[in-house]
Order: sequence, then C-alpha cells, then structure tokens
Amino acid sequence: MWKELRNLYQNSSDQRKLALKDKLQKIEMEKGETIPKYLTKFTQCCDEIGSLGIMGAKDDMVSLTLMGIQKSWHSYQDSVNGWEKLLDWE
Repeated sequence: MWKELRNLYQNSSDQRKLALKDKLQKIEMEKGETIPKYLTKFTQCCDEIGSLGIMGAKDDMVSLTLMGIQKSWHSYQDSVNGWEKLLDWE
C-alpha cells in the first residue's frame, strides 16, 4: 500500500514538474501587457518550479524571457542576442 501511495504522489509530482516546465516555455507577453507585468508572470512561474526543487539555469531564463516578448520589442531582443555576454537574470 505504501509503495502504491508513494508512486501515486511521485507521479503527480513529476507531472506537475513537466506541466510547469511546459508553462514556462509557453509564457508570452500579451498584447497591451507591460514589461513589469510580463516579468512578474514569468518570475512567478520560475518560483513555482523552484519550489519543487528544480533550479533552472539563469541564462536559460533570460533566453526564455526574451523569446516571449511582443514583436514590438524584437529589435531589443536582437540587440541583446548580439551582445558578447548575455544579460544575467538579476
């Protein structure tokens, strides 16, 4: 019985981790949304993932954030991507 309970909760935890990772990759800035609101939404998802013990690489978080911004910000995204050293998350 304990083995089955452990498997049930472990699977749920693994599914939760996958769902949050998927959510993080799909976060996009909505039309009319401000940068601070977008970054808050992104940070909240990162915090949820961190609470499950998953620590993402900081440069991956920067890249995912840049990929989710609106097209009107793509010139900024292109300039950041062209830098020799990518911005850090802080």
